[in-house]
Amino acid sequence: MPDVSGLDVAVVGAGNGGLAVAGYAGLGGARVRLYDIDADRVGPVAARGGIDVSGVVSGFAPVEVATTDASLALADAHIVVLVVAGPDQATAARELTEHIPPSSYLVVKPGCTGGALEVRDVLTRGGRSDVTVGETDSFLFACTVPSPATSHVSAVKRALGVAVLPPERADALLAAVRILFPQASLLPTVLHSGFANMNAVAHVGPMLLNAGRIEHTRGGFEFYGDGITPAVARVVSTYDDERVAAAAAYGVSVPTFRDWIATTYGIVGSSTYDVVQQLQHEVYRTSPAPASLSHRYLLEDVPCGAVPTASLGRAARVSMPVHESLVELAGIAHDCDYWSIGRSAERLGLAGKDAAQITELVSA
Repeated sequence: MPDVSGLDVAVVGAGNGGLAVAGYAGLGGARVRLYDIDADRVGPVAARGGIDVSGVVSGFAPVEVATTDASLALADAHIVVLVVAGPDQATAARELTEHIPPSSYLVVKPGCTGGALEVRDVLTRGGRSDVTVGETDSFLFACTVPSPATSHVSAVKRALGVAVLPPERADALLAAVRILFPQASLLPTVLHSGFANMNAVAHVGPMLLNAGRIEHTRGGFEFYGDGITPAVARVVSTYDDERVAAAAAYGVSVPTFRDWIATTYGIVGSSTYDVVQQLQHEVYRTSPAPASLSHRYLLEDVPCGAVPTASLGRAARVSMPVHESLVELAGIAHDCDYWSIGRSAERLGLAGKDAAQITELVSA
C-alpha cells in the first residue's frame, strides 16, 4: 500500500470501481474527493465520512467530500480519476470540462479501447486542450460493493499500463500516477493501451456463448470456472489471436491473454482453458455470473472493446471474423446496432485513415 499522504485525488464515479479507487487512495493517506451524479451512491459515503475497505487491503478510508457537485469535488485536484463505464466516459468528460483544474491530470481508468481518444476529443471541443489525458489498459482491482460505503478488494494487479495524450506530456502524467499506483508503467501510445484491453477478450464471447444459461439460471454459476469450458476457451483464444494480429498491423506488440494473466497474476498454463481455471480457483475464488445479458460485460465491452478493435483491424486490412460475429450477435441479443453506437474508427475521428495514418495521429 503506497504512502500518498497529502496527494489531492478526485474520483469521478462511485460504483464498484470508483469506491475501490477512492478507498485505496484514502487508505494510503490521500485527500480524497468523490463525485457522482447519483446522490444515492455518494450519500452513504458522505454520511459515513469514508469507505470501509476489506479484502487484500483493508481499513477505514476517509473521504473528505462525497458530492454531486463537480466543482467542489474537482477543486484543487492533482489527479482526477475517471471511473465510469466506457459508454459514459464521453458524457462524464463533457460534464467535467469546465471544472478540471489546469494543473491536474485526468486518468481514464480503464480507457477500454479508445477512451482517451474520445475523452480528449470532448475536452478539446470544450476548449480544454490544456488537459493531459491518460488511460490505463486495465482496471487495477477485482472488487465488489457488499453494502453502501464499502468496498471489497479481492485482488490487486501486479502491473498497470498507462498511455497519454498528447504523448509529449507522458512523463509528467506517469510520475503523478505512479505516486498512487506504483505498479504503473508507460505505454508508447493509446493504441498500445487500447489493443491491450482484456475485458472484451474475457467477457464478450463467454457471455454470448452462455446466454441461455445466464437467462435460465439468472447467473447461478461461476462465470469463469463454469462458463469458460474448453470449447468456449477456444473461441476466447481465437478472438484474442485476432486482437493481437490487429495490433501487429500497427506495429504494436501486445501480450496474449495468457501472457497477460501470467504477468498480472503469476499464473501459467498449457492452454487458455487451463489458465482461466487456475485464475478462478487460485485468485478469484468466486466469479458469480451476471444475472442477465444487460450487464457491462456486453453493454460496455462490446461498444468500447469489440467494436473499436474490429474497426481498427478493418482499417489495417486485418480479417476479424470472430470479433465481427460477436458484435453482430450482441446486437441481435440486445436489439441494437452496436456498430453505430460503439467506438468505431469514424466515431473516434479516424474515418478513412489507414494504419500508418492512425499511428501517426496518436504519436504526434
